[in-house]
Amino acid sequence: MDKKKEISLYPVWSHIEEFLDEKIGLNQLAFFSNYSPWHFHRIFSNFHGETLGDYIKRLRLEKSAYALKSTNFPILEIAIETGYASNEAYTKSFKKQFGKTPLQYRKTYSKWKSLESNLEFPPSLKPDEIFIQEISDFSIAYVRRFGSYENFPGLIEGEETKILNQFIQDVQSEPNNHKWIGISQDDPQITKSDLIRFDLGITIGNLRLTKIPKSLGIQKVSGGKYLIFRNRGDYSLLPEVYDWILNRYIPNKFQLRNLPPFEIYTNPFESCMKKRITDLYFPIHSLSNYKRKSINPKAN
Repeated sequence: MDKKKEISLYPVWSHIEEFLDEKIGLNQLAFFSNYSPWHFHRIFSNFHGETLGDYIKRLRLEKSAYALKSTNFPILEIAIETGYASNEAYTKSFKKQFGKTPLQYRKTYSKWKSLESNLEFPPSLKPDEIFIQEISDFSIAYVRRFGSYENFPGLIEGEETKILNQFIQDVQSEPNNHKWIGISQDDPQITKSDLIRFDLGITIGNLRLTKIPKSLGIQKVSGGKYLIFRNRGDYSLLPEVYDWILNRYIPNKFQLRNLPPFEIYTNPFESCMKKRITDLYFPIHSLSNYKRKSINPKAN
């Protein structure tokens, strides 16, 4: 991990993730990295343990697997959006990656369940603290880590927190001017645990950034409609809460957008873990008869 942190691939990651549905060339990414194509590819492959082509292909297939799980879109439509000209070619690649055909995968992992009045909520969630809100795009400065969500040390203890706090000092800002954001880029039921990407960041609002440290990246969080849950309690329980929301709570009337959920830590440095509050944002296509409440992440 220390060896990986010496190399800044943030501009490359940002470009791949922004244009994942489009053709991405080696020379194009090498330009963003400031390396020659040959040297860049060697660095990238050593970092990720897979070639650039395999990395992009895996991300596309994992994104399609999430669509199979969370939507009822036709498989052919998902195949075309993944970059395959035919269902046959997509099925062959998908089965090689996941050991199942797309149809078999959908039958195994799709869990469309109605929202029942007697559904038992986790202790950290309350039925009257679920909202739908439309938000605007906003940008964050972030640090990326790889590995299981369960192994994330938390905001106070982690090296990522120190890097972000140093950044706040370097831009002569104040901690209260920023909101702390966590983005779970991968579904642990789809992505292998050691390849999972988690981004910890702070909102940057209208800050004029003339130079970005190599230890940080900048990314835009997409706006739109979100289903929001307020979680009260220790951050270590969040993976279980996510699993409950995605696999038990989300009913038929909600269609998740194929974007990563994110979380806002409203009091990240609260010493009492039981008093920590986290707002969980899940991107959705359609509204329902839920309360609206302003829990706005778009702060400086």
